[in-house]
Amino acid sequence: MEKSNRLDNIPLFQGLSKKLLETISKKALVKTYRAGEAVVNEEDPVRSLSVVLDGQVKLSKSSTEGKEQTLTLLGPGDPFGLCTAFASNDFPANAETLKKTTVLTIPGSAVEDMARQEPMLLLNIIRVLSLRLKETMSLVESLALKEIPQRVASFLLHDLARQDSGSQCSLELSITHRELAKIIGATPEALSRALRKMSEDGLLRVDGRKITVHDREALKNLAEGG
Repeated sequence: MEKSNRLDNIPLFQGLSKKLLETISKKALVKTYRAGEAVVNEEDPVRSLSVVLDGQVKLSKSSTEGKEQTLTLLGPGDPFGLCTAFASNDFPANAETLKKTTVLTIPGSAVEDMARQEPMLLLNIIRVLSLRLKETMSLVESLALKEIPQRVASFLLHDLARQDSGSQCSLELSITHRELAKIIGATPEALSRALRKMSEDGLLRVDGRKITVHDREALKNLAEGG
């Protein structure tokens, strides 16, 4: 499939002219990575904007002691490197694939040129950055103010929000329990204890990566500290 055709359904590029999409296609580099491969490391000198075409990318930060905190998970259509697209800065996080992943990368100089031609691109970038800021604030709140069971409940409710609003819902985690533990800032053992307690209380059932929520209202109360 032509690169320009793959750009049509990416939110970052919606509303752009066909001519600009063709320009992006010509200037962009598409590369496929194996699972567990680094796309870019924290503090690497990068001046570009990237978009996940398929697969999954994890953005994370690591401490000097080796502790890792997952910041967000990116899927098809999600951009990253927005903060380094317009300036020569060190990349602020580690970007690593969790499965076989294809990434489209546009040089920062090209992004600047296209933004001058098409204000809609800037508007789309602002929208993405606003959503990321909101998600980051929620993550900080969760890690600082919530106990582990509340964090787990909040994460599950976030995933369920994309599905039907019935009282019983099922979701298939796209990540392992170990990766989920990194997102909520817990050890795998603490996550297992929290899921087991929630299962014993009748809130949900866990079968590998499949989680069936039996009582969504109770899960919401738990997330809110009730």
